[in-house]
Amino acid sequence: MVSGASGQLGRLIVGHLLQRVDAARVVALSRTPEAVSGVGVAARHADFDDPAGLAGAFEGAERLLMLSVGAFGGAPRGHVNAIEAAVKAGVGHVIYTSFARAGEPGQPQPLIQNHKETEHLLAESGLTYTALRFNQWPEMWNLVGVPALAVSTGVLPSNAGDGRVGHVTREDSAAVAAAVLAEGGCEGQLLEVTGPAAVTDADVADALAQVTGRPVRCEQVSDEDLAAVLSGRGLPEMYVQGWTGLGAYKREGWFDVTTHAVERLTGRHPMSIADYFASQHPEALTTP
Repeated sequence: MVSGASGQLGRLIVGHLLQRVDAARVVALSRTPEAVSGVGVAARHADFDDPAGLAGAFEGAERLLMLSVGAFGGAPRGHVNAIEAAVKAGVGHVIYTSFARAGEPGQPQPLIQNHKETEHLLAESGLTYTALRFNQWPEMWNLVGVPALAVSTGVLPSNAGDGRVGHVTREDSAAVAAAVLAEGGCEGQLLEVTGPAAVTDADVADALAQVTGRPVRCEQVSDEDLAAVLSGRGLPEMYVQGWTGLGAYKREGWFDVTTHAVERLTGRHPMSIADYFASQHPEALTTP
């Protein structure tokens, strides 16, 4: 079973899962099951904020992909509801989409506290579980429009210093989740899932230059200056604060992780940051 199956990651996971198992074994869970009715698998209504029907939705699950819900602070009520329902339904194995180094002490990001506490709840629940700790998705760069800004101006503003990030694409993340869902294994493991190398923002600037053929250099700026640049582009305050905060997180080394989880579990080589940018539509990199 795949929760959040109508979302971007959920749809990708279902697609990869259907390459590994018969469609009859797959159930897509969503608050809007009609949105996934055309993908050839059974669909059920499931809303983490509506606990009354969750145990029934999870009934019969050999393995359940519990797609995390973004929230600042501790574990959101929806995660608590989902874990309690999984216990009641007797789910065999819960695979949870977590975040890089979520359980380590000293985490400075409020959003990471959500994942840390959810991992703890899973450990205390008695459920068999696996936490997939995804590193930062390179899709985040396009979300805030920084690559297009860098290509158009020749400068990639960064507050990350020499901090390195093991960027892993959403597609590779989905492939890993589908592999664990289909094959099982990895019980009790906290799997750091990363791309092929941990790179600095200077490396990202080099990748943009390589892909576009235009000069791009990385320029270090203060947190305040980066926030001002992003605000000046009309980004919502949530994105401005989130991206600025991630820069601080990067320079403190929290994303500096590299593993072979993608290749080991899926047999595919993970996409590098340069390959990711090369796969984008040109307008994503050249329209400021």
